[in-house]
Amino acid sequence: MSIVIFVEYTPKEGKKDELLEALTSNAHLAHAEEGCERYAFHSSKEKVYLIESWASKEALGKHAEGDAIKASREATKGLLEGDAKLTIMRPAPSGDAAKGQVSL
Repeated sequence: MSIVIFVEYTPKEGKKDELLEALTSNAHLAHAEEGCERYAFHSSKEKVYLIESWASKEALGKHAEGDAIKASREATKGLLEGDAKLTIMRPAPSGDAAKGQVSL
């Protein structure tokens, strides 16, 4: 079963677009990592979000120590209001099988 992570980034005042650009510019590094199933950024008016999915704990562990994370940390220096919030999620299917879960 895949490991799904939801990450919430809070940018400093007026820095959301710059933060989104910094994060998305390094996404190709994560996409190339073994075991990366999804690594997709989204944004709201105030925040940036990442939904990522990894094939295994081992793949996630390598990612955590890899070039994509290092590049993102460097690129986002001075843009974040505090640390990113990571949430590891497990599916909880409900109702209609096609609509009651996000298939990654």
